[in-house]
Amino acid sequence: MKKKDIPKKEKTQKITILEDELYDDHEIKEECLQLVVFRLANEWYGVEISRVREVIKVEGLTFLPSSPEYIAGIVNLRGNILSVTDLKNIFGLARHELTEQSRLVIVESGILETGLLVDEVIEIEEVPLSKIDPTLTTIAPEKAEYFEGECKIGDKLIGILKVEKAFMR
Repeated sequence: MKKKDIPKKEKTQKITILEDELYDDHEIKEECLQLVVFRLANEWYGVEISRVREVIKVEGLTFLPSSPEYIAGIVNLRGNILSVTDLKNIFGLARHELTEQSRLVIVESGILETGLLVDEVIEIEEVPLSKIDPTLTTIAPEKAEYFEGECKIGDKLIGILKVEKAFMR
């Protein structure tokens, strides 16, 4: 009997995937936004952490004559003179005296930077993008332009600020 040439089958590799392997340890992590959360009067706000250079105690705040009302003054931060923006003035919130908890949140956008005067920095929160909503329509249009959106963390409703607006007033 003569052997016939039978075409060789391509080598295939068997892969066994168990159902458990498909679902274990392969959680899809939702993209999140990290916020520096702070208080102004009785309201809560947040700034994307990538826009925050540092948070410092309010020291050496110098009043600047003839400056716009929303400029609380200037500070010398290691040789750099920074304007200090008073968000309470912009948002029409009641002003209070500076306290031990008052802070300057130094924010930057490109080459511009300013200090945001806040009553208290609370925490850094990680918020899933799916939990961020557009800004409420009940906010006056001239104020709404300062916000990227809002989110709820616990019992706090947090307005997420557009840092660029602090430079363009």
